[in-house]
Amino acid sequence: MNASPQTIDPVERKAADWVMRHRQGQLSARELEAFEHWLAADPLHAAAAERANRAWQATAQLKQRPGYVKPQRPPRSAWLRMPVVGGSALAALTIGCWMLLAPPFWVQALNSDYHTGFGEVRQITLADGSQVQLGSHSILNLAYDDQTRRVRLSQGEAVFTPAPMNEQERRPFTVQAPGADITARGTRYLVGIGKDREGWVGVLQHRVEVNLTDHGRDEAAGSALLEQGNSLRFSPKSGLVPLSTSPEELASWQEGRLVFQRESLADATARINRYRPGLVLVKGEALRNVKISAVMRLDNLDEALKHLVAQAHGRIVELPGLTLIY
Repeated sequence: MNASPQTIDPVERKAADWVMRHRQGQLSARELEAFEHWLAADPLHAAAAERANRAWQATAQLKQRPGYVKPQRPPRSAWLRMPVVGGSALAALTIGCWMLLAPPFWVQALNSDYHTGFGEVRQITLADGSQVQLGSHSILNLAYDDQTRRVRLSQGEAVFTPAPMNEQERRPFTVQAPGADITARGTRYLVGIGKDREGWVGVLQHRVEVNLTDHGRDEAAGSALLEQGNSLRFSPKSGLVPLSTSPEELASWQEGRLVFQRESLADATARINRYRPGLVLVKGEALRNVKISAVMRLDNLDEALKHLVAQAHGRIVELPGLTLIY
């Protein structure tokens, strides 16, 4: 008797889609609310989301294993010659293709020059002597050429200490982020990536030049020369906006802590999500907008999160793969 064809469980597929889009910062406030309802509707949903999280983490770490070889797509002719398979073999092939092609972060991490997992901080020395401290859940690629020393930070955050320009090194050092190019005019600065091509820059030493990258007629344009001790947020909608948060506070993860000064609970939990597995969601617009101030240790985020919720006069529920604040 022939085995009937198998398909990917629709709950697993839905969970993978939610987790992938959340990790890429692609969920709007309304979609986050929908995700929250979906997780709370059935314990099987939360369990599937946790499995998707674990699978993502395992895949992101594959490249760091000894003997790892980046997978190569076979030529088109090879695909045409592949035999037709069925049953469990077809299901395995389908899952394999889905894991390789569907979740963008996995693909980016496996094909990146450098990446980090949850809670990981990585010190990198580039070929020209520039230093990069890559923060948690971040992706970095190099694009050096004869004219520019360009690095691409597509997710996460990092502190950059470029090797200075001199007679031997005449190329400027630029961090390319979704939404802005940040060029060094000094020696040390922080760049972080949010969602929807938003992000932030903080200058720890000297100054940097920030230029918005314009991709549409309705997007903001502008540039700024940011001095030491100052920080700003960049966005295609609101342009360049000064921040009251100091660069040292933005870079506090280097010292194993997170500092929040009068930040909304929604923004605080978005930062926390980059440092721990699972997902933290805040239910209700009023609670999401509550301003909080706190210093949290990265090695004890679960306990610190409880104190944060108490400060906001909220409640917390722990589910598999999900921490719900309401």
